[in-house]
Amino acid sequence: MKQTTKYLNPPPLERFSTLQKIMHHGAMAAVVLLVAAVTAFYLANSSVVMKGQQLSQWYQDFWHINVGVVINDRVISKSLHHLINDGLMSIFFFFVGLEIKREMLVGELASFRQALLPIVAAIGGMVCPAGIYTLINWGGDAAGGWGIPMATDIAFAAGVLGLLSKRVPSGLAVFLIALAIVDDLGSVCVIALFYTETIAMRPLIVGIAMICLSFLLSRIGVRNAWVFILMAVVIWIEFFHSGVHATIAGVLYAFTVPANARYETPLFIDRITELLRRFRNAEDYVNPLLVTSRQQRVVRAVEIECIHVEAPLQRMEHKLHPICAFIIMPLFAFANSGVQIDFSHIGEVFNQRVTYGIILGLLAGKQIGIISACWIAVKSGLTELPQGVRWIQLYGVSWLAGIGFTMSLFIGSLAFPLGGHTGHGGATEAATHMLGLISGAKIGTLSASIIAGIVGTCILFFAASKGPNTEIDEHQIHNQ
Repeated sequence: MKQTTKYLNPPPLERFSTLQKIMHHGAMAAVVLLVAAVTAFYLANSSVVMKGQQLSQWYQDFWHINVGVVINDRVISKSLHHLINDGLMSIFFFFVGLEIKREMLVGELASFRQALLPIVAAIGGMVCPAGIYTLINWGGDAAGGWGIPMATDIAFAAGVLGLLSKRVPSGLAVFLIALAIVDDLGSVCVIALFYTETIAMRPLIVGIAMICLSFLLSRIGVRNAWVFILMAVVIWIEFFHSGVHATIAGVLYAFTVPANARYETPLFIDRITELLRRFRNAEDYVNPLLVTSRQQRVVRAVEIECIHVEAPLQRMEHKLHPICAFIIMPLFAFANSGVQIDFSHIGEVFNQRVTYGIILGLLAGKQIGIISACWIAVKSGLTELPQGVRWIQLYGVSWLAGIGFTMSLFIGSLAFPLGGHTGHGGATEAATHMLGLISGAKIGTLSASIIAGIVGTCILFFAASKGPNTEIDEHQIHNQ
C-alpha cells in the first residue's frame, strides 16, 4: 500500500536566483564595466600613499609583473597586461565569434533583407569615423590609429539601451545588437589585416590546420568538450607565436563550434518521456525524498539528454556570457583605462590630433555614417526601418554606437604598441612619445564614450514621449 508522503516546498519549474538575474542583465554588466574603468582612472592618478608607495605607482607596476610558462621548450613570458589583452581577450573574441555565427544562422543576419539595414549602418559607422580620423591625423605619427574610432562597445551600448527598455521599441534593440555584431566582425577583420606585423608561417600553418581539424571533428559528431578545449589551447599558442594576434584565433575557432544539437527536439521529448516512465517504475515509496539507485541512473541519463538537445554553440555562448561580461571585460577595462593625466596640462592632452581625431570620429563620424547609410538604404527601397522605430530613435542609437570603450581601447593598444620602446636616449624619447599617443588615444576614447552615452540616452528618453512604442522584454537584449 502506498504511503502518504509529505513533500518539501518545491521550487518553481523555472527559477532564477538573484545572482543569475544580475549576471544576465545588460545594464548591470555596463555598470560593472564603468566601475572598473573609473577605479582604474582613480588609481592611476591617485597621490594616496600606502606602505610607502603611491597607489598610482602600484597600479602601473602591478600590470608589468611578468608571468611565464614553458611548453615543449617554448617559453611564453608576458606581463599581466599582455596576458589580459592577448589571453583573456581571446576568450572574449571567441564569444563574439559565437554570437556572429548564431546571428548568421538564425538571427538578424540570417535573412538578407533583415540583415541589410544593420550591415549598411555598421559599414557607414566604420568608414566615416575612420575617414574623419585619417583626415585629422594625415601624415602624422598617429595616422595608424584610424581603426580606433571604428569600434562600438556592444556591452555598454546594449546596457544603456537596457536602462531604457520600457521606453524604446523592441526593434531598436534588435537593430543595435545586429549593428554591433557586424561592427565587431569588421573590427576583427581590421585587426587581422592591418594590425598584424611580422608573421611566422610555420606556427600559423599549424594553428590553421588545428582549426580545420576542429571543424572536421565537429562535422563528424564529436561533442566532447575537453577535446575542443585542448585544441583551443594549442591553437592559441600557435597563433601567439605566429605574430597574428591571438584574438583572431578565438573568432576563427568559434566558427568551428557545432551549431546543431545531436538530435531534434521531438526525439528529445520521446526519450525524456521514456526516462520518466522508467523513473516512475523504479519508485519504491519507502522514502520518496531519497531516490533509488535505479532512479539515480535515470537522473544521470536525463542530464545527458539535456546536453544532447542543446547545440554546443548555444551552450558555450550561454556559459561564456557572464564570464565575459563580469570578469574578462571589467578586467580589461581595469588594466587599460588607467591613463595618467597631468591636470595642469590637460589642455595639451585634448589638443593632440590623436585625441580629437578619436572624439570627432566616434561622435560625429558614427552619427553621419550610420544615419546616412540607413537613409540611403531605406529611401532606395532596399530595406525598411524596423517595426515601431522612428528616425529620431535611430539617430539616438547612432549616438550610442559612438561608445567605443572596450573595443576602441583594445585596437588602440595594437595601433600604438609600447613594446620595444625602452632603454636610454632615443629609445626613451620614443617610449615617451608613444606613451603620449597612448594617453591621447585613451582620453579620446573615454571622453567620446561618455559623451555618446549621455547624449544617446537623452535623445532616446525624450523621443519616447513623442509616440507609442512596443516595449523591450527585460531579457530581450541578452537573448539577442
